[in-house]
Order: sequence, then C-alpha cells, then structure tokens
Amino acid sequence: MTPMMHERVRDLFVEERLTGSAKVQVRYWKDSGIKTDAFVVFRQAGGTAIRNDLSSEYRVQVDVIGVKNKDDDAENMANAMLSYVQDTPMPSDCIGHIENVGGFPHPMLSTEGRIVYSLLFACLYGE
Repeated sequence: MTPMMHERVRDLFVEERLTGSAKVQVRYWKDSGIKTDAFVVFRQAGGTAIRNDLSSEYRVQVDVIGVKNKDDDAENMANAMLSYVQDTPMPSDCIGHIENVGGFPHPMLSTEGRIVYSLLFACLYGE
C-alpha cells in the first residue's frame, strides 16, 4: 500500500529531525496532558483531483503545538520546517515537489494556553 502524502511528509520531517523531541501524531492532536510535551501533527488538507498518469497536488497541514510558556521553541521549529522546504523543494521521489502555501502563519493559542502554528504545504506528485 502506498503511504498517504501526510505520512510521507511526516516521515521526511522526522528523518530530517525537524520535529525535534516533539510527540509526532497524525490526523488530529491528542493531548498527553503533560505540559512539557510539544506536538507536531500531520494531516491531509485536500488538493486537486487524483488521476492516473498525471501529477496531482496534495495539501498537507502540519500543526506545531508548543510547550506551554515556551513559545519561541515552537516558533523556531515551525521556521526550521519552512526553511528546509525552501532549501529542499524536491526532497525525494516519494514526495516530488513540496512548497509552503501561505507563508509563515500567525500564532494561535489552544484552550490549554499552548502556542500553535498551522503550516500548509503543497506537494506535487505523479507517477
């Protein structure tokens, strides 16, 4: 079975150590209840029609959720992800081309008071 694009991006970011010591999750955030845990959540976010023998654009949402009261760490992690994608737009045959959509997002706060950066990436892939 071919991994979904958000799983491929997850694997790449983990391999490149862009997620640091954060807990890596897929689809949605599941809080551990431990205030010193940071999280990175990878999920699909739509894209274009998927057709055989044509490339398609896959959107991947990456949520960086910081440790409470350590906003700079989450900001630095999100910025490192964007910098990596800018410097390496064609990281592997498994992803094809990846680029950031929408620039660096404004920070949000979770109900627990954790800073959240929600990054959006577009991956162009076809076989």
